[in-house]
Amino acid sequence: MTKEVKVTISGLHFAEDGQQELEMAYDGEYYEKNGVHYLFFNELQEGFEEPVRNRYTMTAESLEVRRSGPVSANLHFREGERRQSTYQVPWGSLNAAFDTSRVRLAVRKDRLEMQVVYRLNLDGEEQAECDIRVRVEERKKTGM
Repeated sequence: MTKEVKVTISGLHFAEDGQQELEMAYDGEYYEKNGVHYLFFNELQEGFEEPVRNRYTMTAESLEVRRSGPVSANLHFREGERRQSTYQVPWGSLNAAFDTSRVRLAVRKDRLEMQVVYRLNLDGEEQAECDIRVRVEERKKTGM
């Protein structure tokens, strides 16, 4: 796969008040070394002038998400494990816990797909069952 990629993150969140779907697409950079896949992209969020910088580190067993900028966090998902983290936002911090039930990685010549299923707990309260999918594809070159 090329260095320049399109990153699509989609997901479902199932909570008491219903289901929420999301899908976001970004231009990013992709690297692979010794079976570890690295993904870098910036995310503009409403209300912030500075982008949130994201680094995803993916293996067949885990996903690590590092976010820095106006929002910062170090999130780690590994199947069968509960991991805790602090999610820092400009107006304060949240204590987050992730009970990961599934991690799947599919790597092809021109595409990578990862699925992570987990239960989200914020500040001690169960929030949602989440199914997040990350798709990385070679960025299409535009001609003149």
